[in-house]
Amino acid sequence: MITIGLTGGIGSGKSFVAQRFEYFGVPCYNCDERAKLLYDTDKIQRLVTDRYGAEAYKGGKLNRQFLASRIFADKAELEWINSIIHPAVRTDFEVWRSSQSTEIVAVESAILYEGGLDKLCDIVVAVMAPLEVRIARVIKRDGASRQQVKQRIENQNSEAAFEANADYVIMNDGVADIDVAIKKIIENQRNAREAKA
Repeated sequence: MITIGLTGGIGSGKSFVAQRFEYFGVPCYNCDERAKLLYDTDKIQRLVTDRYGAEAYKGGKLNRQFLASRIFADKAELEWINSIIHPAVRTDFEVWRSSQSTEIVAVESAILYEGGLDKLCDIVVAVMAPLEVRIARVIKRDGASRQQVKQRIENQNSEAAFEANADYVIMNDGVADIDVAIKKIIENQRNAREAKA
């Protein structure tokens, strides 16, 4: 099974690109969505509550705004939360992948490298977009202020780092033809697999 890692900064449009991969028959594991579910499991809920208090959860669900205010302003806290959630997501992804029956799967994560998921991937695709496009997308999606969005972007890898570590780059600026790029990546992976066989 070929595993494609999809990564890129906040607002780059990774989820949209993942949906297009799924359209072409490549199931995609969404790390953000799965992490939301994993935060509400008993083990992680206990650890987070012990560190941040009862305010970290509301009605058994993670209080995401409260947690974001703690971790995005303090790198040490971001590292602590990542040390808990990364291994949980990695294990969950491996279970999910083993249940798939397709020849190619994808995993979408802004923190592919930090979580060690890149080591489970055959190739990495970086999704990129101009900074102002990214900021506008996140403001629209999350209702966050421009300053909050910029703070989140500054806490992530730079565009140059994403590009340098990727095997492919998809420009998601609303102009480039994403489907053509995706079909080429899938075809290249199938050809490479056949060449090895």
